Amino acid sequence: MSPTDEQRETTQTETDVYLDMDHLLMLLLLLWSSGLQAEDKHQPTGSQCESTAKADIMLLVCESKNTTSEDHENIKSFLTQVVSNFNIGPDKVQIGLLQYTDRSGTQWYLNTHQTKQSLLEAVANLPQEGGDYYSIGIALNYIQYVFFQPNKGTRSDSQKILILITDGKSRGDVSFPSQHLRDDGIEIYTIGVKNVNETQLRTIASDPDEIHMFSVIDSSFLLDIVANLTINLCNSANSSDSVRLVNGTSLCSGRLEVKSEQSWSSVCEADFDQQGAEVVCRELGCGAPSVLQGALYGEVEAPMWTKEFQCGGHESALLDCGRSDSARSTCSPGKAVGLTCSEPVRLVGGASRCAGTLEVKRSEWRPVEDSDWTLKEAAAACRDLDCGSAVSTGSRNEASDRSVWRIRSDCVQSGSRLMDCASSYSSSSIVGLTCSGKSISDIIYDSNIFLPLSQ
Repeated sequence: MSPTDEQRETTQTETDVYLDMDHLLMLLLLLWSSGLQAEDKHQPTGSQCESTAKADIMLLVCESKNTTSEDHENIKSFLTQVVSNFNIGPDKVQIGLLQYTDRSGTQWYLNTHQTKQSLLEAVANLPQEGGDYYSIGIALNYIQYVFFQPNKGTRSDSQKILILITDGKSRGDVSFPSQHLRDDGIEIYTIGVKNVNETQLRTIASDPDEIHMFSVIDSSFLLDIVANLTINLCNSANSSDSVRLVNGTSLCSGRLEVKSEQSWSSVCEADFDQQGAEVVCRELGCGAPSVLQGALYGEVEAPMWTKEFQCGGHESALLDCGRSDSARSTCSPGKAVGLTCSEPVRLVGGASRCAGTLEVKRSEWRPVEDSDWTLKEAAAACRDLDCGSAVSTGSRNEASDRSVWRIRSDCVQSGSRLMDCASSYSSSSIVGLTCSGKSISDIIYDSNIFLPLSQ
């Protein structure tokens, strides 16, 4: 029996409904996928800066007529990652932006966006404003006299930083405007993309160049410098504390520099000792000093500090230590203080410093939660502690939940530091660890404290 017209119409209607359902499901799947991709773009790369210091950071974006739409999107992705790596807020880090071209561009002041989400949305909506002509010198003056002002959000007790990103060559003078900014205590970083004038970038950037100037051959490589830039910016944010370690591999290693009257000076090895190293490592929020040796992170750099530090080792800041006139008249090559502090990781409550409850410091010291914790993660902790290899790891339950750090195992196994892989959590189960850098009797003693976990 052949179907009637009414039956055929009903069948066609059902088919249309199923097709519409398929289209709807496909649309929902695409939206969900796009959401995941957008979320991934906001995941920070490189080191997180957990500094509690105040910093006012101005971004100066100078795009030329040669900036492609792909370049613009790469610059936006770079800015997103930089913003993501900092604690944003009115009493933390503030970030403003000036997009400068031959015509008026996008801008927001330091106090315009007071949350990280608001800043990320502003970066995502940043239009392309490339032009035929621009003068970075004029833009630097504009930054100094318009943006770095109290009524635009600048705080008297904050570290002031400018980051210039450009893919063109500026016309006009840049030396005097950049010097005026530095004279006002503003630290300048420069980032060049493609065929830029590196001489101009060096002239604008603060010293030393190896810390403050970056150059990439293509905008697609911008994300590769985020980690090093974050480390240097975090050092700058903390620099109001008057000491920093430069040219190192992390915030806790490098050549020692001391700040006095808005300028930085290297310190001669003869004017510094182990007690001073303990003070510096504590002031920077790092672990105990592990290496103190000249020329580890570059030769002597002028200017040189002219006082000898006389620390007891208990002071909270290096400039709290006693000082006297140095007996030397010069500092020999290879004698600038190089210092390596251990990472902000410690073991407490055990028989030695290489056994006990594992604690990590970001904004504060907290124990580590034992979820997904194995000997692979333990090996990274022992390495950071300079305690050899991991012998055993275990867990202990406390009476109630407390604030802890949860460590992402995939992050640790990719080579990142424990503190960079930690996120805030609440738990009563904490990690204990025994490393090999101790005696057999200590290992036997500590194995009775924690129940071993499987590898």
